[in-house]
Amino acid sequence: MLKLDGFYDLHIHSAPAPFVRIGDSADIARWCAEAGMAGIVIKSHFESTVSKVHHARIAVRDTHPDFKVFAGIALNRGVGGVNPGAVELALQQGAKLVWLPTLDAANHAEAFGAGGTYGFKAMTLTSRRRSPDPLYRVIDANGKLTAETKEVIDLVVDYGAVLATGHVSKREILAAVDYAVGAGAKRIVITHPELAAPKLDLPTMIDLAKAGCYMEFCAVNLLPVFYSISLEGLIEAIDAVTPARTILSSDGGQPFNPRPHETIRVVVQSLHEKGVPMETITRICRDNHRFLLDLQDA
Repeated sequence: MLKLDGFYDLHIHSAPAPFVRIGDSADIARWCAEAGMAGIVIKSHFESTVSKVHHARIAVRDTHPDFKVFAGIALNRGVGGVNPGAVELALQQGAKLVWLPTLDAANHAEAFGAGGTYGFKAMTLTSRRRSPDPLYRVIDANGKLTAETKEVIDLVVDYGAVLATGHVSKREILAAVDYAVGAGAKRIVITHPELAAPKLDLPTMIDLAKAGCYMEFCAVNLLPVFYSISLEGLIEAIDAVTPARTILSSDGGQPFNPRPHETIRVVVQSLHEKGVPMETITRICRDNHRFLLDLQDA
């Protein structure tokens, strides 16, 4: 059985949240640290995770002092949408990832039928104002990146953080990446390109990888509820975009999936059984993450 020693996960959801989660940030940090992982990023669709991460760090600092826990912010209704002010505050407090809109993206609604839902009860918000109106787009009617989105990207570049593309459309991704590369961004992650939002084709992934982006394939998307890609399809995609431009995350935290670290383990074990060498697994589960988190010299 493969070990997870030194691996990272840039995409984990935790309680408290409007959706039921498998554990809080402290629980998840302990589980991942005990499994031998080196670090994680806690994500929320609803708020900056700076405070969650602070408490998760406290939970593991005595038992696993070298374990890293990082925060991020997703640009949905809970933080005012594409809100440079909220982004700057999160970055000032150490956030490492900034996601373009996810649940509240117009493209998410087109993929799943509405904003704030994945199309089934356990993953559907019940608030009176489930989603903003209108839903968020990062381009205008002419296909140009909005001024607020440009300001967000400029902040990400200034802080050396990671720009993640969230659930926005292919057209929006291409516009954001074009601007970000021109602004000097070195850390751009294409969020689960295999999922229905954004559901990128392989040639587009290859082009984005050539532009310097990292494709973030998510382990839960090989499991029943979110199934979006086969193991063979994942191997094909890794080969096409190259391991140098691939990361594997769990996108875990849901009660119908295993704990995030075990979700990662099952997928990497399966990849290895299908002939993917350990050198590739280490690259997509450790080395690329260390660059993105600015830990390469740590």
